[in-house]
Amino acid sequence: MLDGREIVLGVTGGIAAYKAAALASLLVQRGAGVTAVLTRNARRFVGAATFAALTGRPVAGRSFDSQAHPLGAHIELAARAHVLVVAPASADFLAKVAAGAADDLLTTLVLCAECPLLVAPAMNAAMWTKPAVQRNVTRVVEDGGILVPPGSGWLSCRQNGTGRMAEPDDIAAAVERVLAGRPS
Repeated sequence: MLDGREIVLGVTGGIAAYKAAALASLLVQRGAGVTAVLTRNARRFVGAATFAALTGRPVAGRSFDSQAHPLGAHIELAARAHVLVVAPASADFLAKVAAGAADDLLTTLVLCAECPLLVAPAMNAAMWTKPAVQRNVTRVVEDGGILVPPGSGWLSCRQNGTGRMAEPDDIAAAVERVLAGRPS
């Protein structure tokens, strides 16, 4: 299903970033070419070497890397992506995308990409229920983003609630539905 498809996997900061590594592996196993874009905060939770090993590709993280991307990483990655997946999508990332901000490679890439954008939020339950976060999620969806909603359960803050990033299998299934032209 994903043979020959190019997926850009954006990873933001949060404990759920470890699940993004499993997602990258799963997408590659299904035949996709995957390029990971790690934010500065994501690198505090997972290493670039993990994603490079799982995808067989260098990890992108710098907006200006003339050696690897002479036209700009945001332009080159956006041009070849069939889908842009952000998992986990932090509250900070959602706020930036809702506002149209572009202060790092990932948010600049979102503005440049013409392919579908899937976001899989992950955060503390109290954060997830905040009106500001819900407004930002609504805005991202209104602007064309596709939400893979968080699940409920045990969170890293040692509480039960909604905010767990969707499981890698569920996100991969959403990617397949989008690429097949079916609603998510």
